[in-house]
Amino acid sequence: MRTIFRLMIVAVALAALPFAASALHTPSEAASVGSPTAAPASPPLTEARDEYETKYRPPSAVVWNPDPLHRTGDLIEVSIAKQRLTAWHEGHVVHRFKISTGRPGYDTPTGHYKVIVKISNAWSRKWSVWMPWAMNWHGNYFIHQLPHKDGSSVNIGASRLGHPDSHGCVRVGVGNAETLFHWASVGTPVWVH
Repeated sequence: MRTIFRLMIVAVALAALPFAASALHTPSEAASVGSPTAAPASPPLTEARDEYETKYRPPSAVVWNPDPLHRTGDLIEVSIAKQRLTAWHEGHVVHRFKISTGRPGYDTPTGHYKVIVKISNAWSRKWSVWMPWAMNWHGNYFIHQLPHKDGSSVNIGASRLGHPDSHGCVRVGVGNAETLFHWASVGTPVWVH
């Protein structure tokens, strides 16, 4: 019984020899091994690797937030030069708004901060104005909706969005400030530059 089994193994191995030879040699070498109809050669390794990498490769470029200190997660970026606020999540823009930062003599402080507290309608004693959708990020500096006087519905500085006009806070337009307020959380990094 063992002899028959060994003969079967040898016969299968011999029958597979032309196919094994074609995988290991070029088509002309495979034909010289003894196979009158050699199987086509396998694609070069580079082609197979490229096909594999195309199917199974992770995304080629990792996307980062622009702040070197907060490369991942959520980020509020305030560009004083562009007068733009950009909300980032994992390197992708979530929101971008026109803003007004501090006018000359009332500079908006630059640096790396975090949202300290959120107040849906903060009162500024110093300027006697309401600041809806306010997020405090440093000292007495807030990101907030355009302010208005008590009892008034006129938003101060609406026509000046996109230009420095505040007393140092970051003013955001009506609607956009509420959107940002609900998107951000306490602890969200704020990068002002």
